[in-house]
Amino acid sequence: MNPTPKQQKLIELLTENLAKTGKRKTLQQMMREAGYSEYTSRIPSMTINNEAVQTGLKSFVESLDKKRRLALKHLTEDKLEKSQGRDLAYITDILTKNHQLLGGHPTERITISEEDKKMIDDTFKCNMINYEEEKTNKKR
Repeated sequence: MNPTPKQQKLIELLTENLAKTGKRKTLQQMMREAGYSEYTSRIPSMTINNEAVQTGLKSFVESLDKKRRLALKHLTEDKLEKSQGRDLAYITDILTKNHQLLGGHPTERITISEEDKKMIDDTFKCNMINYEEEKTNKKR
């Protein structure tokens, strides 16, 4: 599956942004720059977990995982007692979080109550009905 132009732009922005040092853009900023709406950029998991985006990020995620494993391998008890060890722990943390995010894995553990789940499902169904109605009205 080939990525859409927006997805391709997002893939490029993600790999460029996460590879650089210094001030980085947020995921929401990168999504907006790639052309996604404000609403879509607030729910990045739907876009990041898309098959085409995951395929486009696969080699970058593998590279992050390799670097994360190297950092973990060199994180010894002796280094933990020194600042260099803290630096390795920080690097490992950042690489792990980026790996989780771009690999489509959860970065947080949250619990949604059954009541909230039903409300979300109902809202989604309502939005889909409204979307289909708008699409039908535009064709007329």
